[in-house]
Amino acid sequence: MITIAHLYPYELALYGENGNIKALTYALEKENIKYKIVLVDKLDKLEWDKYDMVYIGSGRKQYLEDVKKRLLPYKEEILNYIENEKILFATGNAISIFDFLDLYEVKFYEERQVYDVDATTSLCKGNIKGFQNTEYLIDTTKNVIFNMNEGIGNANTLIEGFQYKNFYATSIIGPILARNDHLNHYFINILKKNK
Repeated sequence: MITIAHLYPYELALYGENGNIKALTYALEKENIKYKIVLVDKLDKLEWDKYDMVYIGSGRKQYLEDVKKRLLPYKEEILNYIENEKILFATGNAISIFDFLDLYEVKFYEERQVYDVDATTSLCKGNIKGFQNTEYLIDTTKNVIFNMNEGIGNANTLIEGFQYKNFYATSIIGPILARNDHLNHYFINILKKNK
C-alpha cells in the first residue's frame, strides 16, 4: 500500500492544483496499485515516517507563511525524509515554503511571470507542458529539472525547478501531473522501486 500525504489541500488549492493528486491516483489505479491518500489539515500532526510521497500545491500568498511556520518544527524530519529517498513534490508558489530547508534560495521576480510552458526535462521522455503564474524563482543553476524552450515564456528564465534526491520543486502549474502523464509515471516508478 502506497501512502500519499496531501498537505493542506484546503488552504493550498489555487489554480486547480488538487488536480495533481487526482491525476496521480488515476494513474495508480490504471496500474492496479493500492494507495491511501492522507489529507493533512492545519491542526493535524505530520507523521513523515508513514508517507511514501508528500505533495503540496499552490495557495494564496497569505497562507504561505502560516504553512511554513507549521512545517518549521519538522525541519529535521523533512530532511531525513528526503535523505531516505522518499518523494516530496512542491508546485507553484509552494516552492517558497521550503527555502527553510537551505537546499535552495527563493527570489522574487520584479514582475509576475504569466505564460504557457513547454520544457524539456531529464526526468522523463517527452516535453513538459504547463503554465506559470508566479512571482517566485528558485535561485540556483544546480539541480535544475526543466529547460524552457526558446520563445516560450520569459527569455531571461530558461531554466526552472529544483531536484535533490526525490525532492522536487517547480513553479510550473497546470496542474502539471494532469497535463503530463509521463511525469506521473516517473513518480510511480520511484514509488514502486521504494516499496
